[in-house]
Amino acid sequence: MNFTAEIKKELLSKKREKLKGNAAKAALSAFVRTSGVVGFSEGQPAFYLVSETEKVAEFFNGLFFECFGVELSLTTARMDKMSGRDKLVFECPKEKAQTVLCELGILRAESKTLIDGLPEDLLNGIDERFAYIQGCFLGGGSCTVPAENGKTGYHLEFVFSERKIAEQFCELLETTEVLAKVVERKETFVAYVKSKEMISDFLAVMQATGALKKFVSLVEKRDESNQKNRAANCMSGNADKSAVAAVKQVVAIRKIAQEKAFDELSDELKDLAILRLKEPSKSLQELADILKVSKSCLNHRMRRLIQIAESSSQEEKTTNN
Repeated sequence: MNFTAEIKKELLSKKREKLKGNAAKAALSAFVRTSGVVGFSEGQPAFYLVSETEKVAEFFNGLFFECFGVELSLTTARMDKMSGRDKLVFECPKEKAQTVLCELGILRAESKTLIDGLPEDLLNGIDERFAYIQGCFLGGGSCTVPAENGKTGYHLEFVFSERKIAEQFCELLETTEVLAKVVERKETFVAYVKSKEMISDFLAVMQATGALKKFVSLVEKRDESNQKNRAANCMSGNADKSAVAAVKQVVAIRKIAQEKAFDELSDELKDLAILRLKEPSKSLQELADILKVSKSCLNHRMRRLIQIAESSSQEEKTTNN
């Protein structure tokens, strides 16, 4: 079961008795907006509902019956080639469609025209707003978390057929302090969130506590893994820098030897030069431990060797000129 299915299962597990009055209608309105096809048949309002999840369809069919005494009829059940899942198509009885759509804030009763926005009269209270958001997620929402191969990231989205509804839905989400953006995708408009903090807030608002715990656990594991990778990369980068520095030191010491300036070095510098040539792969700390001096002291001596080598090169250039 993917993460989206887990969230939906948890939301559906909550008792339908909690959705009453306008809260129930808000959830139904959202479901129609995200998974429904609304139009006209022989001049009369009509709508269909499409669902890939039997439990979701069963939940909302029950809610329709409780609110309106309407039983939706299953007209089609076919396999979707893209998703590999069954698509269930339900139809509202034609004689009931207009009444239902008007009460859900989707259709104007007088003109029989569709309303191009959210049902404001159904969203006056907190319970109604939360119910609408839940309905949108159950109807057209999905939530993904990073895969082990790291090719996907955190992503929460809601799919709508109209831009205005998607934009107003973002404003509704903002009242719960979840910030979303809208992008056009083919013939749909998607309200999406990519922030793991915002997704966590969304799950908390929806009271999907089980999904929230799993999400937080996944985030912590991924963050820990990322920190380990960054540390490993940092160590690797430092190792590369140390290797480059060691090569530079060996080259400098060999330059001193070629210029016959080796015998003029102090005993401390000679000991370090000989040890570096003998142990070209060891770190400065390891060399300092062998010579029983501090790393800062060894650094100072190594810089002195490099300066002597550079001075010898300058003198050589001056002599040649």
